[in-house]
Amino acid sequence: MDTCLKPLEDNNNLQPGTIIRRTSPTKDQQGSFLKFDKEYNIILVNIIDMLTGYLLASEGVLKKQPDDRLYYYPTSFKDSPDYSRAMKIITAWPLYANNPVLQDKIVLFISGSYAPEQIVEMERTDSLNLLFVPVQQKFRLGRFPERRSRDRVCNDVFMLWLESLADDTHITYLSCIREQKDHIPLFYSAGDRPHEATAAQLRQEIYAFDPTHGGHIRSSGLKGDKKHFVVDAGSTYMGLGARTPKSHSEFVAKGLKKVFPDFEFTPEEGRGALGEKKVVATAGKKTAVKTAKKTGAKSSKKSR
Repeated sequence: MDTCLKPLEDNNNLQPGTIIRRTSPTKDQQGSFLKFDKEYNIILVNIIDMLTGYLLASEGVLKKQPDDRLYYYPTSFKDSPDYSRAMKIITAWPLYANNPVLQDKIVLFISGSYAPEQIVEMERTDSLNLLFVPVQQKFRLGRFPERRSRDRVCNDVFMLWLESLADDTHITYLSCIREQKDHIPLFYSAGDRPHEATAAQLRQEIYAFDPTHGGHIRSSGLKGDKKHFVVDAGSTYMGLGARTPKSHSEFVAKGLKKVFPDFEFTPEEGRGALGEKKVVATAGKKTAVKTAKKTGAKSSKKSR
């Protein structure tokens, strides 16, 4: 473990831009603190898997698990005594020198993802791949080893969102699900942001895909001994909104179950995961489709 790290004991003092590291017997990840969500989970940007040296996501949620240990770097590129040494390492990298148009962006990404002392330590331990491979991924530079498929990384990040959801709270999602036998469904979320904003962020990810479905997923306690979610396909951005038939969400739920077998998913028509259901009222020959809220369910006006 990096000797520059300090235990993170009080989240209340976190400042935006602080580099946070989460370790456990199976994980070693870090990212830059952005904000807290409504459940006080930590939202990070530039999330990097420090076991594989892989850039996981532009943004994601960190919900502390029982065996997790959280640390932070107390300095940054603004105030570290190792700033000059770290910059010398960065500017000596051949791909940095060969891409003058990207140099400012590379420095901005690195300064928002690592601490200078960490970079100096990487050079000492001959582990600069943990720095330069994520930069290559971010800016599509050179050739680098893919230790995990991008599809798997995409769904691993989505599982973090599912794990973070407290009961009766929701996220919006986009997915790519096809009928082909060997197709692996892909899922993506940016929290409870509208689907348009989620799509814009997805396009910036290293595992960007063209979505086929969109909707909402709400955590709904346990079903048996598994975490249970209600899912709909009622995005107005991707489809029919409140008019979406249940067959669409059943198709999505089947894809979710294929990728995340440790969870249970119940499909709803329309925007049912938000506590809304279709009401069809018939008057003469006219049929009107209205939307009604179920009692007690939480919703978000910005989810579309």
